[in-house]
Parts: sequence; C-alpha cells; structure tokens
Amino acid sequence: MSTYTAAAANYRRELGGGLLQRWSTPEDTENIAQLCGMVFRDKEDEPLNIHAIASVRRHMSGDFPLMGPADYAVIEDTAKEGNPLVACTCLWRQEWEYEGIAFGVGQPEFVVTHPDYRNRGLIRKLFEMLHARSESEGHLAQAITGILYFYRQFGYEYALELEGRRVTYLSLIPRALESTPEPYSLRAATPEDIPLLVELYNRQRSASMIWAILSERFWRYQIKEEKDPSVSGKQMCVRMIVDDAGKVQGYLMLATRRWGKSLDVYALNIAAGISWQAVMLPLLRALQTYGMQIPAVGSDVPPLHEISFLLGSAHPVYKVLGETLAPFYEPPYAWYVRVPDVLAFIRHIAPALEKRLANSAAAFYTGELTLDLFRGGMHMVFDKGHITRIEPWRAPVYKNTADASCPSLVFLQLLFGYRSLDELRYAFPDVRVENSNAEVLLNALFPKKFSWVPG
Repeated sequence: MSTYTAAAANYRRELGGGLLQRWSTPEDTENIAQLCGMVFRDKEDEPLNIHAIASVRRHMSGDFPLMGPADYAVIEDTAKEGNPLVACTCLWRQEWEYEGIAFGVGQPEFVVTHPDYRNRGLIRKLFEMLHARSESEGHLAQAITGILYFYRQFGYEYALELEGRRVTYLSLIPRALESTPEPYSLRAATPEDIPLLVELYNRQRSASMIWAILSERFWRYQIKEEKDPSVSGKQMCVRMIVDDAGKVQGYLMLATRRWGKSLDVYALNIAAGISWQAVMLPLLRALQTYGMQIPAVGSDVPPLHEISFLLGSAHPVYKVLGETLAPFYEPPYAWYVRVPDVLAFIRHIAPALEKRLANSAAAFYTGELTLDLFRGGMHMVFDKGHITRIEPWRAPVYKNTADASCPSLVFLQLLFGYRSLDELRYAFPDVRVENSNAEVLLNALFPKKFSWVPG
C-alpha cells in the first residue's frame, strides 16, 4: 500500500514483512550515517567507516549544495525494535550542458543495503522513488558513478567517460635549483576567488561535449567546508596557483587525505596567456610538498609515491608531462546514464543537432530519418537542415521500414558521443544502418566527441 506519489515528501509505501519505504527527515541523520558507515567497509570485522558517516552528516546538514535532509529515500523495518533503517540512497541535483544547452540531471548517491536484507529488490524500490522525484523536478536524465554492472538493472547505460588518470612518480620530478625561488606556488582558495574560479573552470567548456555547470554556491561550499573546523571527513579542497607576484594563474581541486600511495588531482586549469610548460615543474613540486603534508586515512596506508591526475582521457597537462614525467596511464571508467524519455531529450537538444548538421555533409538536408529502438523508435523530419518533427515510431508487423536500428540503451552511447556509429556496429550486431543516406545523417547528428564530467 502506498500514499501520495513517490516523489512527494510524505510518500510512504508498505512493502510487506514490516518494511516501509519513505523519504528522510532530519531526525534520520544518525541512523542513515550508521547504516552507511556499517555497509561501506571492506571487511565485516572492520570498524565503522567514519568518512562515510561524516559524508552523510554533511548531506543532511541543510548546507550541502546538491541535496537537502529530505532527499534520502529509506526503507525501515518496523517489525524490529527501534525501526532500524535497512536500505537507503539519496538524490543529488546537477545541471549539465549538451553543447551549450542546459539540462537537469538527478544523481543517485550512497546506495546502501544492510547485508541481511539484500537480494530482495529493495534498491529497485528506492530507485523508483529517486527517478520519480528527479523527473518531477524536470530532470531529463539521471547519472551515477557506481560499481560494475549493477545499475544496468535500472535502465542505466555506460555513456560518458569518468576519470581516467596519468601518474607522475615522485622520483621523476626534477628538483628545483638551489637558491632559486619557485615561480609558481599554491594557496588555499577564498570566497573572493570564486568569480575567477568559475572563469578558470569554464575554460575547458568548449572542449567537452557534456559539461557540468558548477554554481557559485558549489564553490562557496567547497571553500567554506575546508575552513570549518567542525566539519570532519572533508574529501576535497580547492587550491589557487599563484605566481611570484601573488597573482592567480590557475586552480586545482585536490584530495584532502590519501587513501593510498597517490595524491589525487581532480581538476586543473590555468589562466589564458600562461604557458603549461612554465607552470608544470613548479606545480609538480608544489603538489609533492602538499601531498607530504596531508594525512592518510589509516596507519596502513603506504607513503606518498605518486601524483595521479584524474582528468579524463585528454587534458593539456598530459601532453606537457608526456611519458617521461607521466609514464603510467589508466583508461577511464564510465558514468552510467539514464534517459527516461529519449525523444523529449532529443527535442530539447535539437538546436545542437541542427548546428552539427549545418557543419556536415548533410547540411540543408530535407527528408526523414526513422530509427528503430526495438521497444519503440523515433521518426525525425527535416526541412533544409531544420528538425521540424520528432515523434514516436514503432515498427510495423510486416516489412520494417526503419532506416537504422539500435537497442535503446546502446543508443545512449551514440547520443552522448561515447562511441561512434562504426564502433557500435562493430560491437553490436543489432546496430544496423540500412542505407547510405541514414549513415551520413547519423554520423552528422551523433559524432563521437570527448566529454569531461567530474565524478
């Protein structure tokens, strides 16, 4: 039995056996934190994960920029004393761009089930709540960084690069010349840096097909959180790259502690007119000094050995480092992406698709394109390069007239530029193109393109 819609704050649904699903309240904070601290462990006999506990407290504080204290979907066991929480996940809100066209994204995070309650479909129930709330807020997509395979069960597909890294070993970093001051150094970011931070971050915008918009509130929270001594478990901080005159010439987002032998760099850019070659060696030395100063998460963590640049498969710094300074490369993992209404998404990004068409061999095309997605499909009508109609389509009982076919989830890889049409045809026999006209159109509309979206 359920009351209200799944997106509503007062939604409650009985699942049988005393299990009740609902949305969180501030009073749930410690119970959620304890559940996450217990589940996010590598071994059963390990102590509670204090970093997970601290993260939940931040999520529920009311100050966290991506969610509030009513955004955990939880399941409690009312048949047990104290009504313990046995499963939960939360919804973060992001805004991304598709070649300059903004769209809302709901991001599930902290997906947790108590070991005694697994394999009962509880996460599926919670994801129904998250999807309902996300879609009710107008989000056109959901995305998650998560464990292998699991989220495919809920309509997600790997469709965007996630991280990937180049590694510089400390032993390869040249020492500074004696008695020669470094031309660049690091300092903590301040609220006064926020306008410049936004500008520096957005310098990479044109190179990335999908772009995450980071608000002023996001940057303010990152800066405030680091300076607040009452906040424990901080994961990341912002550092400004300054020249010897004290002028800001770049920024980084860095780990605040080490989980292993590496110092992780999550974001990096420099100002216009500044040479990557001039910055790189002083920056490496500054990062080495910073990495030696931050704490490790435990006594069993090995000494600092390397600097990991988790900046995607392509970044200017990789070219400057080369294999001499960064000999190890780890290919990216991937974001899972879900698009509940593909046609609505394509209508939303139609101006970007028309722009691609205008710059291709299919410029000024007049005609149609029908794509069979097997459980439905899409019919597009063009007039002199403009998309005049995008409508649902379904294959007829006899004689399928589609110009091309692609499984609906696989199509997300094409839509988000993660794989090219040729790559998908090579990997999936059910990705087919029936005529050369459709091939030209699909390659023009959905080319393979690089995206960097921080995890």
